[in-house]
Amino acid sequence: MHMLKKEVFTSSAVLFLFAMNSVLISCQNRKTAVKKQNYEYTTLSKGSIKSTVASTGTLAVVSSVDVLAQMSGRIEKVYADYNNRVKKGQLLATINTDLLKLKERSAKASVDKAQAAYDLQDLTVQNDRTLFNKGFLSEFDYKSALAALRIDKAELESAEVSLEEITTEINQYAYITSPVDGIVLSREIDAGSSVTGGSVSSSTTLFTIAGNLEQMEIEAEVDELDINSIKTGQKVMFTVEAAPGVEFTGNVKEVRLVPETSDNLVYYYVIILADNKSGKLLPGMTANINFIKEEKDDILTVPSAALRFTPSTLSDAEKNRLLFAAGLPPNMTQEENNAALVRYDEQLKNKSSGKNGTENKESGLSSLMSGGGRIPGAGGPPGGGGGAPGGSKGQHQRTSQTEQNKEKQPDEAETVTRKPLWYLDENGKLAAAMVQIGISDSLKTEVSGAGFLTGKKIILKVKAE
Repeated sequence: MHMLKKEVFTSSAVLFLFAMNSVLISCQNRKTAVKKQNYEYTTLSKGSIKSTVASTGTLAVVSSVDVLAQMSGRIEKVYADYNNRVKKGQLLATINTDLLKLKERSAKASVDKAQAAYDLQDLTVQNDRTLFNKGFLSEFDYKSALAALRIDKAELESAEVSLEEITTEINQYAYITSPVDGIVLSREIDAGSSVTGGSVSSSTTLFTIAGNLEQMEIEAEVDELDINSIKTGQKVMFTVEAAPGVEFTGNVKEVRLVPETSDNLVYYYVIILADNKSGKLLPGMTANINFIKEEKDDILTVPSAALRFTPSTLSDAEKNRLLFAAGLPPNMTQEENNAALVRYDEQLKNKSSGKNGTENKESGLSSLMSGGGRIPGAGGPPGGGGGAPGGSKGQHQRTSQTEQNKEKQPDEAETVTRKPLWYLDENGKLAAAMVQIGISDSLKTEVSGAGFLTGKKIILKVKAE
């Protein structure tokens, strides 16, 4: 009985171990399957890049003139219409002058009446002067006659001015003419329309004339985050929906410094001048604008998506090790690379085992370089020879030299941006290369120090299965 129980127990243990082993193999297979990924690749290429600031704006004429009514009346005839090209002084419309002609007759009668009164008073003054000189008329009566003559003269001048005003309205204001050479953008009147004149605030607008449509103006809205990138004279590229596939050019005329706020967003108006000799640009069109910040030709470029790729099949430790290898100086030999990687692995091992010490408070390429054998161009003497670490004369000289270099180039770390590109090496394994990032547009980015990647399969993204 005892032996039977023992055999049953042994059989159960074997079955349990077999089941556990199957589970582990299954998990490993699933893990391997998850890690196995297919990629889409790209390559470095020579090309051009334009770094831009995007915005939108509305097209308008550079200059326009509103033709206002200078007298009230009824429009008799209209001689100009939309889009007509007109010359300065050309007749555009006329206002009916029948009532004005009646007023003109009345004004002429008033002038004749005032002239007669003046002439009569002038004879009276001449007669009174003779009597006054002979002593037959008092000084008061003589001066009274002179005063009456001046009053009649003033009334005559007033009547003449009234007549001249009416004559001017008939001969000038009733005839609406163009003040400039240009194109009629709008016509606000028809024959029979009543118009009001007399003041700028109340006068009826009859026509709007653009001085020149061969040059257009764009009023663009630029976000406060981008406004410092916009300068007077800066080149601009833009498109309009009415002309798909056509790219127009312009230049920044001015940056208006008065901010505008909408929905808690602050923006500034930028005025752009654009050539329109083709006539395809019309007032009111919406322009999609790109301000050219920087433009480079014949440079190495890579799709921007490749710089955003990070392999998901690697652990953090594996990725960090590959990135460390990518950051080693390019002039190192393979043996020196291997030595640096050995020191990297030793540091990680010491850190994980708790043997950090003070030297493990620093991490990265610089600390690893100074911790072992000398690496050309990147480190110092071996950490175990030539004196105590951190206390030797050579170490002090290197520190001083480093500080001097920092003083000479304080902005170098701020202006240089480096990112990794992932690719497959000669053995088909994942590898990384640190490249310097330059200007970028929405699709491509300039890269420097990446010539050795020419022709290699750079990973763009994980291929969708």
